Amino acid sequence: MCLDLSSSHCVPPMVQVYSEASASQLKKVKKIWTREQYKQADKDKKEVEDQERREKNLEEAKKIKIELDKSLPDPISVKVAGAREYHNKRVVARGWVHRLRRQGRAMMFVVLRDGTGLLQCVLTDKLCQTYDALVLSTESTLKIYGVVTPVPGGKNAPGGVELVADYWEIVGTAPPGGAENLVNEESLVDVQLDQRHMMLRGEKLTRIFKMRSVISQCFRDHYFSRGYFEVTPPTLVKTQVEGGSTLFKLDYFGDEAFLTQSSQLYLETCLPSMGDVFCI
Repeated sequence: MCLDLSSSHCVPPMVQVYSEASASQLKKVKKIWTREQYKQADKDKKEVEDQERREKNLEEAKKIKIELDKSLPDPISVKVAGAREYHNKRVVARGWVHRLRRQGRAMMFVVLRDGTGLLQCVLTDKLCQTYDALVLSTESTLKIYGVVTPVPGGKNAPGGVELVADYWEIVGTAPPGGAENLVNEESLVDVQLDQRHMMLRGEKLTRIFKMRSVISQCFRDHYFSRGYFEVTPPTLVKTQVEGGSTLFKLDYFGDEAFLTQSSQLYLETCLPSMGDVFCI
């Protein structure tokens, strides 16, 4: 900042001059403010009405009860991936709610996941009007009874089949909002890492882990077909291997230990007794 205004190199600071708003401008701004206040009041009123309506619907839903129909054939207990093999047969499937979609008051679609695959289940009428149905969220665990049928023409579902439910029950409820309240693909990396156990339930990471399993099995098949035996050497060691500049050191119950970088020593030890060996 220049304090000497007489200097030729000193440029005086810019001074902002404010003028009083005209009456028409004030009137216009006041109208805008009033309109926004009305909008906010209407929004608050609508939120209160929606909350009251939801509480009323929940209270009415508590009166709706569903029961297992004993006159129907005994269900066949199936894994989700095996449901497609039981066309037009009554089964019972168990799993987690992977996706959830409500279509009006009389229909709800639940995509069930049990680790073997995905199965679309269709709940209609009273089945989707109970209290449990209204508060159901993703990652809740369910047991659903029904008949496996092909998906109607022009529609899509995992495996090309869906389970038309005749009864269902909750095994365990998830917190309100489900997994989406904890983490999603747009969450920050540190959040995804903190909630890794939830991220692993997503389809993308599930495929990655399954592919890793398949690739590992291919390596094993290759060596087994050639007469090798698999051994599992220690992962934690007390000594460094050659070129150990990148060793990962840790404290193991008061002793210094390292993550091993080579299984060569242990494989050489097994060679005389086991012949050709390998480890992954």
